[in-house]
Amino acid sequence: MFLNINLFLKHVALLIVCIAGDKLGEGASKPALLRAFIDNATHALVGLIGGEIVLNSVKQHHLSRQEYCILLLEATVVSSFIDLDHFIEAKSIRLQDATNLDRRPFLHNSAICGLILILVIMFQRMDPNGLLSIAGAMALTAFSTHHIRDATRRGIWVKVPLLDTSTPAIPYIAYLALVSATPHAISQLLRLTGSGNPQMSRLVEMV
Repeated sequence: MFLNINLFLKHVALLIVCIAGDKLGEGASKPALLRAFIDNATHALVGLIGGEIVLNSVKQHHLSRQEYCILLLEATVVSSFIDLDHFIEAKSIRLQDATNLDRRPFLHNSAICGLILILVIMFQRMDPNGLLSIAGAMALTAFSTHHIRDATRRGIWVKVPLLDTSTPAIPYIAYLALVSATPHAISQLLRLTGSGNPQMSRLVEMV
């Protein structure tokens, strides 16, 4: 019961962060630097809470406190640092240049999420203890939640060989639902691949 309440409160916090961050970042009257800071901080907090939900499903099995903190930091930092691609793409450190690109910057290509998903599965086979796949899951949490938040404005963008397409903007309610569901989907992926499941990990070791 305690775990269910704890999980419920984390989801409430996740939704509050999303909605509050979106509302605070609205308004052309706010300085561009402040709006960018609010948006990036919201990405980081969403990654933090989403990462914690994922880690909570595996930490009791084989993660030390230090590993747990490092992995949680990974989800938070990656969620924030994805937006550095705006500056890289603009070849400028000026915020105005970074936010007025004529194309989506490369780290906002959601094909990256598919690549990380494949790596998570591969890592589990390479490392039966599951630490590599959990680290991959933190990156997947960061990228997927970041892309879902951005998709409320510009949709999901996927660019692979022979395909370059974007979906329509995601409705706001769908965005909140997807952000909430994403950590559970990733937790389920870890269970299916063996991470966080000692019996499955021993089975992979035997194979």
